[in-house]
Amino acid sequence: MRPSFISFLASAVLALANSGVAHAQIEQGDRAWAMRAEVIDERLATPARIEDAILHYRAALEADPLSLEASWKLLRALHYAIDFTNLDDQAKDARVADAVELASASIEGLEARGGKDSDRARLFFWSAIAWGTRAQRVGLLTIVREGAAGRMHDYAEQSLALDPSVDRGGPLRLLSRLHATLPRVPFISGWVDRDQALPLAERGYALDAAHPGNRLILALALLDQAPERMSEAQELLESVASAEARADFLVEDLAIREQAREQLGVSSEDSQ
Repeated sequence: MRPSFISFLASAVLALANSGVAHAQIEQGDRAWAMRAEVIDERLATPARIEDAILHYRAALEADPLSLEASWKLLRALHYAIDFTNLDDQAKDARVADAVELASASIEGLEARGGKDSDRARLFFWSAIAWGTRAQRVGLLTIVREGAAGRMHDYAEQSLALDPSVDRGGPLRLLSRLHATLPRVPFISGWVDRDQALPLAERGYALDAAHPGNRLILALALLDQAPERMSEAQELLESVASAEARADFLVEDLAIREQAREQLGVSSEDSQ
C-alpha cells in the first residue's frame, strides 16, 4: 500500500473510534440528564446529576469536536446548572463563562460542521440562551450595547427557521420576550419591535398550547400588548399557576409556575 493511503486509512479508523467514544459519552450524559432533578431542595435541584451530565457531554465533545449533538447538549446542561440548581454564585458564574465561550466557539465553527438541521437549530437556540444567562448578570442595556442582544436575536431567528419545534417553541418564546423587554437603541438594537411580542407568543401557543412556558409567555404578552384581553391573560396565568409540574421537567416547571404565581400576586404558601 502507498503511504498516503495507509495514512488516510489510519485517520479514518481513528475518526470512527472517536465517534464511537463520543456516542458512548453522550449516552451516559443523557442518562445523567434524565435524572437531573433526582434530589430537589426548595424547588432547585442539587447539582450532582447535572454536573455528571456536563462531564460526559464535555468528554464527548473532546472526543469529537465536530459533534453538534455534544455541543448543544453541553450548552443545555450548563444552562440547567446555572438556572435550576442550588450551586453557589461563584460556581454559577463559572458555568456562565463556560457557556458563553462554548457558544461563541460552536457558532464560529458551524459552517465547517455537518449534521442535521434539528441539531443545528438546537445549537443556535442554546447558544442564544447561553448569552441570555449572561444578560441576567450584567443587565439588558449592557448586552444591547455590547451587541450580545443582537446575537441572541439572530441565533433565535436561525433556530426558528431551521426547526420551530426546538424545546417545544423555545425560539418563539425567546424572541417574544426579547422584543417585549429589550431597550430599542438606534443602530444597535433597531430590530426590537414591541408589536412582534404578541404574534410570536401566539405562534408558540399555537405550536404547543400544553407547554406551560408557552402559556406564560402568551399571558405576559397579552398583559403588555392587549389590555382588552386581560381576562384571557388571567386565565392563562391561573392555568399555569395551578398546573402540576411534569415529571421530566420538574424544576423547570416549578420555576414557570412560580413566575405565574408572582404575576397573580399569589405566594407559594397561599397556593398550597
